[in-house]
Amino acid sequence: MTKKYAKFLPSGDDFNLEDFPYYWVTQVHAQYVLNVDHALKKYGVDNSRRRILLALKSKPNASVSDLSEMVVSKMSTTTKIVYRLKDEGFVNTYSCEDDARITRVVLTEKGHLMTQKINDLMNIVLEQSFEGLTPLQIEKMIESLKHIFKNLSR
Repeated sequence: MTKKYAKFLPSGDDFNLEDFPYYWVTQVHAQYVLNVDHALKKYGVDNSRRRILLALKSKPNASVSDLSEMVVSKMSTTTKIVYRLKDEGFVNTYSCEDDARITRVVLTEKGHLMTQKINDLMNIVLEQSFEGLTPLQIEKMIESLKHIFKNLSR
């Protein structure tokens, strides 16, 4: 490891947790989930369901496998959430015409209405979280996170 990153690694004698980038990534994510869960509680939807519903909104008729990749979740976990959402009337499932082994998922009208409610609540949380930042700062942060993700995905 080169010395240029030594300040950011927990292996040094003078390590400060607040200099560790992943400390802040996890802190921000955990606080975001807490805030979103709190806001969604009145609709009976948790963060896991929210993630699947919004993934379906952005990719209609996605397969369970696609959803699993999109929300970075194990296939078994995603399957359980999808069938929970189906039982609640937010999604329907069907077998793919080309390959019956593939289960596709589609939002119901109730699911579309819930994604709108979720987006309305998330807008409030996002505005709160980005207060004091310019759109350019947010864009730069997103580009940096994408770059780090790409590096970790190799």
